[in-house]
Amino acid sequence: MKKRTKTYKYNPSEWDESKSVEVKPEKKASGVSTSIRLPKEMVAKLKKVARKKGDIGYQTLLKIWIAERLEKEIA
Repeated sequence: MKKRTKTYKYNPSEWDESKSVEVKPEKKASGVSTSIRLPKEMVAKLKKVARKKGDIGYQTLLKIWIAERLEKEIA
């Protein structure tokens, strides 16, 4: 049995301009997007370590580790 969901039909006459807010676009990220494939087990371990280090995301942890290693290699 499919669950029915209520649908809302937009009615322009219900628009209340006084409740409108100005939305400014976010600044574009200054970085470059990249992608790598990692084994599931490795990602699970990364997430566990990231939580222990202050509840940061595993991708943030990876960026920190890469930055630290790059500084070490360049020195």
